[in-house]
Amino acid sequence: MTCPETTSIGAYVLGALEASERHAVEEHLSTCSACRETLLQFAHLPGLLHAVPVEDIEIAPPEPAPLQLSKKKRPRKRWVLAAASAATVTGVVSWGLVTAPASATWTATDGVGGIDTTAKLVSRGWGTDIQLRLTDLKPYERCMLVVHSRNGTTQTAGWWAANGSYQAQVPASTSIPLKDIDHLEVVDAGDTVLSTVSPTTR
Repeated sequence: MTCPETTSIGAYVLGALEASERHAVEEHLSTCSACRETLLQFAHLPGLLHAVPVEDIEIAPPEPAPLQLSKKKRPRKRWVLAAASAATVTGVVSWGLVTAPASATWTATDGVGGIDTTAKLVSRGWGTDIQLRLTDLKPYERCMLVVHSRNGTTQTAGWWAANGSYQAQVPASTSIPLKDIDHLEVVDAGDTVLSTVSPTTR
């Protein structure tokens, strides 16, 4: 069953609510499992929105050029064979260059209150996909994931509320490329850093 209050979750995740409205949503999240599930589904939106250039939103795409058909001369046979040979060589070279997306797994076991954190990061064309797993959280802990880049900039990759099972699995994302991420922080509603993960943490 869908809760009617789920319509406010998107605005909550994006930080578009007033303080009083945000407090009301957080109070509701502590008692509504449907809204907590929706919150997890929306947690990755802030990071994805960072990856969308403003000009792509404000400028309409150009009208397609009229289709023009023209009759071309058939190439001589030797040119056909040369093109086929070149395509074969290119295909072999391209195949050798195709690799899986860069990825990394960072862990930390020294978080506040014994929190264990695992972050699986995968490089994408628009930035980095993050799958976050935390255990030993306080029940109904309200947290956010903050991504810190090597040049000092930060992005909030999502908000969520832990359920009563002392753990959370959070999908998140950031427009910061994987190679440029210095570390991740899990921060609670009071701005306390609960956990930090990076390539050097264990």
